[in-house]
Amino acid sequence: MWFRNILRRNQNRRRFFGADGPLFDERFLRRLERLSLQAQRTLRGNPSSGDHPSRQQIPASIFSDHRPYTGGDDVRYVDWNAYARQEHLLLKLGEAEQDVHVHLLLDCSRSMSWGQPAKFHVARQMVGALGYLGLAHSDRVHLLPFGATPLHPFGPAQGKGRLADMLRFIEAISIQQHTDLNAVLPTYARQHRMGGILVICSDLLAEGDLTEALQALTPSRWQVLVLHILDPREMRPELQGPLELQDSETGRVLSLTLDADTLESYRRNMTAWRERIALTCARRGATYASVLTTWPLEQKIVPYLRVRRLLA
Repeated sequence: MWFRNILRRNQNRRRFFGADGPLFDERFLRRLERLSLQAQRTLRGNPSSGDHPSRQQIPASIFSDHRPYTGGDDVRYVDWNAYARQEHLLLKLGEAEQDVHVHLLLDCSRSMSWGQPAKFHVARQMVGALGYLGLAHSDRVHLLPFGATPLHPFGPAQGKGRLADMLRFIEAISIQQHTDLNAVLPTYARQHRMGGILVICSDLLAEGDLTEALQALTPSRWQVLVLHILDPREMRPELQGPLELQDSETGRVLSLTLDADTLESYRRNMTAWRERIALTCARRGATYASVLTTWPLEQKIVPYLRVRRLLA
């Protein structure tokens, strides 16, 4: 019923639809809510709410450790059985649960608009789904579209009541000319020193590698997942013969003839490029996952993210 009410309160339902079709439907969101984001214990959050285990221990009736009782402690958490055996007042400590900050960074450069469905559409679906999971489980969701520089952000938002606002924000994001992760990520990390889960949705078509960008995201404070959005035709091009290829972001033109040898060389270079990105991520404590735009979100992408321990 809550999902229907959200949609009914928005008279212009087109804002929840992209050029390649709807981002979500009510039934998918209901099934999605059974999952949650899997946060590492090293992340810092607010222990007053949320579902994620933390390193902090607090007085609790279900305990894993003790500490000596001090004046002002709640006597409800005194372990009286231990007192009967040892004649010392000990307080029962249990594991605290916390919320975490969920940072979703969406590449909106011009190359993301290519493909069928467009890479941008798939990236918006993934950002919307992960953002909904954060909102549904009381995490604090931040959403940042970026090109060469960070654009206007959404959040921090908390609670399912912000879903409609988040979807409207996602639908309103416009395509930019090009992207520069090495400029965006260090600045973003400085602005959000508390850290959290950070997911980058991008085709990574930018000059340079991710080494400098990921250097600012230390693993103890940040849990980073790089989702590499790819169209299958980027993996195995269907073009052939003499062509002029134009870079959608820089405008540079490359004239060449695509024959069997050239295509085979391209495929080798593509594989090596993805392997370099995965190695860079591993060295910086980040998780790399490539996602094809033809994969169904619920049947393929969600199980894929569960295997990579982003979802539980």
